[in-house]
Amino acid sequence: MHSKQVTIEDWDGDGAIRLPDEALQELGLDVGDTLYIVETYIGTQKGFVLSTTPKIADRMDELVEELSHEADLTSR
Repeated sequence: MHSKQVTIEDWDGDGAIRLPDEALQELGLDVGDTLYIVETYIGTQKGFVLSTTPKIADRMDELVEELSHEADLTSR
C-alpha cells in the first residue's frame, strides 16, 4: 500500500485536496474520472480511502464468498 501526503487547501470557502499527477498516473486516472471517498477503519484508526468503486469489499465478505464457492465445488 502506498501513501501520499496532501494538504487541505481553501477552495472558495470549502476544503479541497489536490491530487498529485503521479498519484493519478499510478491509479490510471485522469481529470474528469470519478473517485469515491470511502470511510473505513485501518485497525482501530478511522480513515478515508480513495477508490474507483463506491464500496470496498470487506475481507470477511471475500472469505465467505471463497468458502461458499469451494463448498459448491466439493458438493458436485
